[in-house]
Amino acid sequence: MKIIQIPGGKSPSRRGSALAVIDPIAETIARLLNPHAEVVLHDLETGKIAKIWNPFSGRKPGEPSDLDGVDPELADENVVGPYEKASSKGTRLKSISAIIRPEETVARYMLCINLDVSHFDVAAQLLQAFGATSESRPDWMFRRDIREQINLQIADYLKRHNLSISSLDPADRIALIAHLDQSGAFQTRKAVDHIAAALDLSRTTVYVLLRQARESEPAPQTRKRK
Repeated sequence: MKIIQIPGGKSPSRRGSALAVIDPIAETIARLLNPHAEVVLHDLETGKIAKIWNPFSGRKPGEPSDLDGVDPELADENVVGPYEKASSKGTRLKSISAIIRPEETVARYMLCINLDVSHFDVAAQLLQAFGATSESRPDWMFRRDIREQINLQIADYLKRHNLSISSLDPADRIALIAHLDQSGAFQTRKAVDHIAAALDLSRTTVYVLLRQARESEPAPQTRKRK
């Protein structure tokens, strides 16, 4: 891990004590995220970079910070971000900044962490490519496949309700069984076996849930004779 700091000279005690606290925290973050994060400490009093770790931006201590709109006397936010930036190579950065006040109201330093997330973008594109399908499902191949039809109904229900098999609570299971019952899934041969296997339940439990689902359905209204 590469660290660059301003050489020579002694800092005033107030600034020196603040840097003594900031330094190990910044270096800890830089070591943990090395080499994918650049950590920059800006001196708001001088408007220059005080120290930089993993400097993949090519910046150096003593250079202007080029921070707009940061008034040491008026800054009232403690943390800014995360926000999006770009590296000199055009890769996407996820950044966050912390305002540091040695005194209660005066901002004197800004610690910025610039995380290169381009590797995550590449990984996400790769996973999306593997997960995508180029053609729609050929229904004629599965028209008589009852197991596939039940699986599709369950998958569609879970997707629409933002659920998963492992996250279903008792009420969710009853609602799902009711949905399958209303769609006619239980009218097919060996439907209970397929549904039990798909939901990782026993046949007995599926029958119990089916009874509860049917008992919870509102009774059909009958017209009153005039």
